[in-house]
Amino acid sequence: MKNISLLSAVLFLICAFAACSINVPWEVMDDYEGVRVVMRVNPDDADVLLNGRFIGAAYEFSSTGSALRLASRQNELVFAKKGYREEAVDLRSYSSRHITLRVDLESQDTPVAAKSSAPEDPQAYEAKSEPAPAQPAEKPLAPEERSMTQVTLTVSPEETAVYIDGKFWGLAPAEGKTATLRLPPGKYAFTAFKPGFNIYSKEITVPKQEKFSLAITLQK
Repeated sequence: MKNISLLSAVLFLICAFAACSINVPWEVMDDYEGVRVVMRVNPDDADVLLNGRFIGAAYEFSSTGSALRLASRQNELVFAKKGYREEAVDLRSYSSRHITLRVDLESQDTPVAAKSSAPEDPQAYEAKSEPAPAQPAEKPLAPEERSMTQVTLTVSPEETAVYIDGKFWGLAPAEGKTATLRLPPGKYAFTAFKPGFNIYSKEITVPKQEKFSLAITLQK
């Protein structure tokens, strides 16, 4: 009887040590219901634009802990750096909630005249060096552009994902700070999302006036 008890104790300790040594992937441990994007970009200091809005350098999102969090895959990322060609990535083409992007930006090509091995034609060279024609003057703003409303947006908590009419606008600024955007007067569906908080969804009427303030506060 004593041998059976001793054997049971040994088996229990073996199982306990085995359980402690199991490595659970971070995808399993993570309870975030949105999308995480890890960016491995070369060069790693390339600018990252989310739906046309600058959000930081690529190295800031290069690890699982600092991955970009989004509410859905309905977004586009653009990587840009001076001297390199821009590269756009449509996240809708991915099926996983945990995306790792590996992007190598290509250097911009040297001008054709500089890399050509043929002898230069003086007449052709003179033609290329002619001053460019004067650009036409900028068109005046259309009436609808002049009537746009300046919306001062305050969102709490910070880093809340904000959507306008279903399109990702950006992440809310730091606590106590505001963001400014310009919208034509009319009705808009504002949605705000952050893990651990109730989703905010409301139709807001932006009035036809110079300035308008909007405050969004998520509830736990």
